[in-house]
Amino acid sequence: MKTKTILCLVTMIILVAGGMQTIGQNVITSGTYMVVTSGSSVVSVQDLNVNSGGNIVVSGTLKLQKDFNNLNSSPYTIGTGTMEFSGTTGQNITGQNIIQNLTMNNAAGLTLGGNTQVNGNLTLTSGLITLGSNNLNMGPSAAVVGSPSASAMVVPTSTGELRKEYASAGSFTYPVGDATSTAEYSPVTLNYTAGTFASGNYAGVSLVNGVYPNADLKVSYITRYWNISQSGITAFFCNPQFNYVPADVHGIESDIYCFKVEADVNNWIAYNPTNVSTHQLSAYGLTTFGTFTGTNGAPGATPPSNRELNNITIPNGTTTCADAVKILYVAGNGTTYAVANGGVVHLIAGQSIFMEPGTTVALGGLLHAYISTDGNYCNGPIKEIIADNSNNNETVNGNVAVENGLKVKIWPNPTPGKFTMEITGVEGQTPVDITIYDMQGKRILTSRLINEYLHEFSIANETTGIYNVRVFTGNNSATMKIVKTN
Repeated sequence: MKTKTILCLVTMIILVAGGMQTIGQNVITSGTYMVVTSGSSVVSVQDLNVNSGGNIVVSGTLKLQKDFNNLNSSPYTIGTGTMEFSGTTGQNITGQNIIQNLTMNNAAGLTLGGNTQVNGNLTLTSGLITLGSNNLNMGPSAAVVGSPSASAMVVPTSTGELRKEYASAGSFTYPVGDATSTAEYSPVTLNYTAGTFASGNYAGVSLVNGVYPNADLKVSYITRYWNISQSGITAFFCNPQFNYVPADVHGIESDIYCFKVEADVNNWIAYNPTNVSTHQLSAYGLTTFGTFTGTNGAPGATPPSNRELNNITIPNGTTTCADAVKILYVAGNGTTYAVANGGVVHLIAGQSIFMEPGTTVALGGLLHAYISTDGNYCNGPIKEIIADNSNNNETVNGNVAVENGLKVKIWPNPTPGKFTMEITGVEGQTPVDITIYDMQGKRILTSRLINEYLHEFSIANETTGIYNVRVFTGNNSATMKIVKTN
């Protein structure tokens, strides 16, 4: 019996602070412990196997050059230290392991053979972590450090996900990509601006390097899609961003929009146009997740309920459209929305359009905004700029606006300063109030006319650019744009 006890002690390794040892015998049997004390490090040059009932406590650093096999049947906490995979051939980690810090430093890669959780730092130095059918879970305080890239990332291209638990609203970037043929880094950022986060919640990401199945693709699209799932997160608002690589683009990149696909009903919901400088798709104000990809058309595409348009420039020669079933928020909160000379944008909403500070239209650009009354948005016919609207919604035109019999005409337009306004369709002594705003919403001129239907105004002292002219009388209103030249 005494001899048996001595044999068990052979497999018990306790390292003092600052020590280092190479393990020769790599089996931790039932009832025995391996302890790596704080400040110590140990290098395993062979497979390290933890039998059922065996125990390993890592408070320092455990450097593995071969596989790590945990045969305990339930999730097992391995301590408060660091496990580093730094071999020269492909490595595996099996079992259900809860690790404080995990360092990936093996260009040949690491494959998960069981669900693994990291509660501290996931350090990506070199090599790919392939998930297969298993999940890599990041705890509520976990962070990604190192240099994520196509040569140092997580690969969730099967049924396994990279998951993150959230303690509260905030942002996290998932360092994911694929290695289908050439390794390609395509990270996802989820920015929660609000939500209720239950204990054990997660938002998970997987992806496919390919065209979304059954997509009714038009001319331009990307050959990549991301699946986002979540559990335990309610009443949330999330702004996701998806990075792709230029090789994913088919057709004209500037024509591509971010779409969410609700696969159960084959419903495609359009969000923001792609950022061609950063090769990034984005959406705002999400309250549900699904599958996300990029294309310039899809079957049954409908706009989101609300949409924010932030840090977007419509360049020369581009005509585009953005819409929302309820409200469009344009710029604001330190962001910008700019229409360059030669750019054309149509903004369509079902209820309201708010153009906040930061919205600009250069001379020669066109921004046409209106409220949809027929259920048509960007996926339907775009209204002509001159329109007769029986619901008192504003119609914008360069020279003429017509509303319920109220007709406003201005000339010359463009103008170096002075212009004449002609108003018809006003009854009797009804006052007519005219207000002129610049594109930042600053009021630069106000005037009230009574029984005067031809009047000369001047904006000669204002800077060159486009100005909004708003006319109110009785229950009618009209909005026009006038261009101030040098």
